[in-house]
Amino acid sequence: MTPSSHPAPVRPERGRRDPFRWVIDHPGTVDAAVFGAAAVALLGFTLLTGAWGWWLPATLPMLAAAAVCRTRPGLGVALMAAFALLHMPLVPVVIGDVLTFYAMFCAIAYGRPLVHALGIVAGAVGAIVQSGYWAIFALVSGASSPIEGAITFLALLFAGTVALIAVWALANLQRARVQQMRLVAERAEQAEREREQRTALAVAGERSRIAREMHDVVAHSLSVIIAQADGGRYVASVRPEQAADVLATIADTGRSALADMRSLLGVLRQDDETSYGPQPGPEMLEELVARVRTAGLDVDLHVDGRLDDLPRSVGTSLFRLVQEALTNTLKHAGPRATAAVRVRRTAGGLEAEVIDDGQGTDPASDGQGHGITGMRERMSVLGGTLQAGPLPGHGFRVLARIPLGAPASTSPSAPSSSLPSSAPSAPPSPTVPPRSERTLP
Repeated sequence: MTPSSHPAPVRPERGRRDPFRWVIDHPGTVDAAVFGAAAVALLGFTLLTGAWGWWLPATLPMLAAAAVCRTRPGLGVALMAAFALLHMPLVPVVIGDVLTFYAMFCAIAYGRPLVHALGIVAGAVGAIVQSGYWAIFALVSGASSPIEGAITFLALLFAGTVALIAVWALANLQRARVQQMRLVAERAEQAEREREQRTALAVAGERSRIAREMHDVVAHSLSVIIAQADGGRYVASVRPEQAADVLATIADTGRSALADMRSLLGVLRQDDETSYGPQPGPEMLEELVARVRTAGLDVDLHVDGRLDDLPRSVGTSLFRLVQEALTNTLKHAGPRATAAVRVRRTAGGLEAEVIDDGQGTDPASDGQGHGITGMRERMSVLGGTLQAGPLPGHGFRVLARIPLGAPASTSPSAPSSSLPSSAPSAPPSPTVPPRSERTLP
């Protein structure tokens, strides 16, 4: 098959089997089956009726040539023309001659420009040869005069020309349809590539921002800590009473660096809020749901398990995920939609689900947003997973799972923000949440 013969097949969605799409995507197999069945039927008809003759061996090769006309139109036209000329000395007309029009149709509809032209030439030559043969046969047999023979030639040539023009017009319509299908497939592939590129650029930009911010936080904080530690050795030897102030400065700088790093591991994005205070966490989920209800979306919130002792990075990411999912519901779910937020804490991890009963996918959306990409990046930073997509029929679901290691009270990366800086050696209590948090019902 030539590169321009058929458009690139558009793959059906996974899980669906479309027999009509299979027929379109496998023209060679379909034609071989159809013309093979026609040959078998012709042989069966001959055996039953006993109508043997030269027409049968002349027709069977033409059926074989027709089976390759769609996939290899140049070869099909050449074989069909050769078989049509070879049988004329034995039998002037056979059933297989009808397939010459099919060969011309395939050459024009599926062939390259050269094959296209050869198909038209072969059809014109065939019409002239057939018309001339019958006119000469009428003259030789004495059935007509020279004038009648000329009229017979012109009449047959006119009829053949009309048939060729009709086939040419239908083939050009099919050629235009094939080209349009190919353009649609190419545009779909191009759109998919552009969507993947936009997603990759969004991920790369987010990771680059994380890297820059992490560098600034770590470099600045460690520089201050190192400078204070170097000075602290001198102060401890000269004025021991001031050593406690140096250690307090080091502790405050370390806590500030840890808070900034937790904020960054929440994927940095502030979305619609800009705050210079503490980063939002699970303690603000009820407030978030209340704001969304005020905006007109009926939301049901259910929390199973304690969330007040989560690591700050996990709590911030949880809040941002629910915020982004509810924002998408407001934007795309349509009127009269409702949503439900389910957060469940288990011994091994945290599971958050946001589900709505809206229209699923917004047909007005251009698909260029990066909300789901951002949520997936948040989860990947924490070692978690994200599943997001429309539900069968209607609705949309976002499901995130975050693994949790040791309890927050024993993790060195989650010290309690309520401890005074003058007592850095006291471990945080596993049952006392930070001051800025409260336990959700």
